[in-house]
Amino acid sequence: MTSDVPPLLLETHFLDATEVPMLAVDLDGRVTDVNSATLRQSQRSREHWVGSEFASHFSDRGEAEEVFREALSCCGLSGRSLRVPGADGQVAELELHLACAHDANGQLLGLFVEARDITSIKAAEQRLMAASHYARSLLEASLDPLVTISPDGKIMDVNRATELITGRSRDSLIGSDFSDYFTEPEKARAGYRQVFSSGHVTDYPLVLRHTSGSTTDVLYNATVYHDESGHVAGVFAAARDITQLKRSQEALESTNREVMLLGQMTGLLQSCRTVEESLPILRETMAQLFPGSSGQLLLLRPSGNLLEDAGTWGGHPQSLQTAPPADCWALRRGHIHDIGFERTINPPCRHIDADDRPYLCIPLLAQGTALGILHLVIDPTATTQAQRLHYRHLAATAADSISLGMANLRLRESLHAMSIRDPLTGLYNRRFMEEALAREISRMTRANKPLTIAMLDIDHFKRFNDTYGHEAGDIVLKDFALLMSSFREGSDLACRYGGEEFLLILPELGPEQARSRLDGFREDVGHLNVMLHGKPLPNITVSIGLASLPAHAGTSANLIKAADDALYRAKQGGRNRVEVATAGHPADKAAADAGGTPASSGAA
Repeated sequence: MTSDVPPLLLETHFLDATEVPMLAVDLDGRVTDVNSATLRQSQRSREHWVGSEFASHFSDRGEAEEVFREALSCCGLSGRSLRVPGADGQVAELELHLACAHDANGQLLGLFVEARDITSIKAAEQRLMAASHYARSLLEASLDPLVTISPDGKIMDVNRATELITGRSRDSLIGSDFSDYFTEPEKARAGYRQVFSSGHVTDYPLVLRHTSGSTTDVLYNATVYHDESGHVAGVFAAARDITQLKRSQEALESTNREVMLLGQMTGLLQSCRTVEESLPILRETMAQLFPGSSGQLLLLRPSGNLLEDAGTWGGHPQSLQTAPPADCWALRRGHIHDIGFERTINPPCRHIDADDRPYLCIPLLAQGTALGILHLVIDPTATTQAQRLHYRHLAATAADSISLGMANLRLRESLHAMSIRDPLTGLYNRRFMEEALAREISRMTRANKPLTIAMLDIDHFKRFNDTYGHEAGDIVLKDFALLMSSFREGSDLACRYGGEEFLLILPELGPEQARSRLDGFREDVGHLNVMLHGKPLPNITVSIGLASLPAHAGTSANLIKAADDALYRAKQGGRNRVEVATAGHPADKAAADAGGTPASSGAA
């Protein structure tokens, strides 16, 4: 550079008044002048500055030289920041604005440099950036979808969880209408309006829709936020995925419902009097417990040698009526036998028609005694794998309850039968006969219909018993009782009155009709073939006495008395005959008068 170029000086008459440090730097990169602000802020003398290299005053000399050269080549440069060591040992950051300086002839003299201290500004920017990063980290750390929404309902920002739950990228979400991502957009907009009216909304239920078509149940919590002026700038919304919670609640409700159903079933079974009465309750309970399935209840006969159909539900495809117990693997093994639930080598039961659908056979066991099986067929298209496994456990629980209920009913039936049945013949006993006769008399009287009873006595039974022994007598009584049972029609009742005496209750039959039927029965008795140890016993005969309501009596006791008198006359008349009561006894006449129908004499 030529030494005759005048030094570049600052116009001190106005530049010294500014608080912004300014320097003049010649083409060689040396400082030729500084203003007072430079001296004050650097706490250095003018002599220190003038003549020094411009780049030597910065922390990174090379970077400063590069800035100087770039400014010369471009004839100016703005907004470049460089760091300088401060007088207190701290590093300050300056924002440089460089402009070319020319003489009157346009010759380039150097650069004017304005250096603004932006240390505090940079520190504030860094704090702001750190705060922004911190806030962003908090947003992204949340597993819940978080969204900021503008007052006009446009999405301004989202976190990663929002991208995952919607299946859309952040860029595609920003600027779109927030309500577009819910199954009920209008409900979402109503919730948004509620936020603006009340300032917040809590646990607002919505359903988010994923791009795949799947949905997620969420509860939204939202609040408005304000700008520096205190005006509402938008809404900050956070969604909590409650899909699993909802499933858990539904599972709990389902479990409670199942427990309630089983409890109701158990209570009803305890109130049933017979197994037959319990079957509709069991079928309805199973249909409600296992939706999406069908089933069949098979009960063992008291003899234990045959399974019988006790009813189906849910459109069960089986038409099985009876089957040997050995056909069911569950009964053979004494525990659940399943097909199609898990990978097993279980063979199918023989009582099941060929079917690819999964099924369960659960044995009904009580105190080691087999009572039957619960057969459950599962529709795989209507149930999930989890539901099928749940059905397996539920069916086992239901089978336990059914087994206990059925065992109690069987015991109740057995005890009831013992109380009303004659143990030798199986016919109703005298106690039951008396109750049934009173009931039938009341029923026939209300219906204004006749009723006849017959007293039957096996002729010379004591002599027969003494001759052939009590075993032979028991066989005669049993075979005679079987013949009486086969003689019954409709609501007829056959009872053992005592010893060799029997009684028949014949509703809706008058004396002549009854006499005709019983005469035929008498003849059948004469042809009864009774065997003892493979050898035939002598034929037996029977004497029968009939009495009818209202012809001969109007009360149970008088009716039995009239029939017994007729039986006595049959015995006296030579046995093996049928006699009809007469109205000759005063008690019979009083009973007939009480019945409202005049007594009439039956044919002897």
